[in-house]
Amino acid sequence: MKKTYIVIVLAFLFVSIGSLFIGKTDNRLILGIKNIFPQSVKNFLNDKIFFVFKQQDQINELKKTNFKLEDKIKLMEMNAYRIQKIQNNLAYDNEKNYYNLSFLESKEINGNDNSKYKISKYFFPSISWQLNDRKPGGYLFEYDDKIFTLTGNGEIGYIDIKSIDEKNDLILNKINSNITEIVDDQKVYSRHRFGFRGIMINQNKIYVSYQKKIEKNSYNISIISADLNFDNLQFEDFYSFKESSVKMSNHTGGKMVPYDENSFLFTIGDSQMFSSVQKDDSLFGKIVKINYSTRKVDLIAKGMRDTQGASFYKKSKVLVMTEHGPQGGDEINTLLESEFNQYVNFGWPVASYGKVKYNVIEELKYENHAENGFKEPAYWYKKNSIAPSAIINADGFFKNSEGDFFVSAMGNTPAPGRRSLHHIRFNDDFTKAEVVRIIPVDERVRDILYVERINRVVMILENTPLIAFLKPM
Repeated sequence: MKKTYIVIVLAFLFVSIGSLFIGKTDNRLILGIKNIFPQSVKNFLNDKIFFVFKQQDQINELKKTNFKLEDKIKLMEMNAYRIQKIQNNLAYDNEKNYYNLSFLESKEINGNDNSKYKISKYFFPSISWQLNDRKPGGYLFEYDDKIFTLTGNGEIGYIDIKSIDEKNDLILNKINSNITEIVDDQKVYSRHRFGFRGIMINQNKIYVSYQKKIEKNSYNISIISADLNFDNLQFEDFYSFKESSVKMSNHTGGKMVPYDENSFLFTIGDSQMFSSVQKDDSLFGKIVKINYSTRKVDLIAKGMRDTQGASFYKKSKVLVMTEHGPQGGDEINTLLESEFNQYVNFGWPVASYGKVKYNVIEELKYENHAENGFKEPAYWYKKNSIAPSAIINADGFFKNSEGDFFVSAMGNTPAPGRRSLHHIRFNDDFTKAEVVRIIPVDERVRDILYVERINRVVMILENTPLIAFLKPM
């Protein structure tokens, strides 16, 4: 008992004396005691005896500085956001209802195999991803000799393909709509990551996917549609479902893929509802086929995490997809048309080659897919996650070449393979893929489109943001 008492007293004295020498104070008594000791003695006690207190004091000062810097960064981001809004307004001609897309630059860039390309960049009236709480910068779709655009805030426009000459400014014609009346949720229009997730046009009808509020703070991915009227689009609800998630800030899916005359394909992310993905009574983590007329839904695949990119390659009758996986687990997947009625299981969240570092997923047990009853990815990125977005076929982009695909890559921060285009080729039965080359673009590439008429890959770059055109040299 006596030893314990002595230890407590000594510890108290150590803390009390240490407090005298470390930190700033206005207390006159403490200042008087401090001044009794020579500076050399105080320095010795600070550095050798009471260094723990000194380090803690430095940590506290760094925290204060960090808070101040964070406030300044937030203010700078808000000001930059406001400047971009003003810039967009200045580019808009209210009388003619179009945006002038200023030509910014045209330059040569090289792939990692030293292949050469020319990229031309134009202003695009969206908001930078990093300033808009990670809301997507925009999406693309080609229809009737026009490139249609959709911003993350739901604004729709088009560029006449015949007007693209890569020398002069471009005109982005705005299409007015009732979208704010149908999607009555300020989160999707404000500085928030919720927003619009895809655009598709078929038989003169336009379809838009978005994050829909089902209950308070609980969302799913849904679709609205309208007749393609260039004066005014009158949207109405097209497809939704009852399930929702309070964690759906990402993992949305939302890609609509033209398939045949009667139906299209739609990707639904897991919405971080991991336990629901393998359940057949849940739509989270599924690929579905939706009939245009009856709106009947057929399940064709499950075990998906966040399939942001997909394209149906008619020549080989195969659906090619990107899977936004965890660290080291981004995938390129394929599904043959002959497999559509087999309800193929791609494994998530039970199997993944990626490592989940930010969450605990109890269902995640395996790396290998095939050995555990799931379909293997055609390719997976073993090191850095590239954050894949779109995947497209680009037959004709390279002279005398077929079977060429591009995958666009984003990434929160720059790293090998991110913010690039990946040139992909598949084997004959589409069970394996290889990355032929990587073309660095140096910005997050949200969406891509191959326009055969002008032999260009069109990109939405969302750090600036820009619309860009790439051609081989």
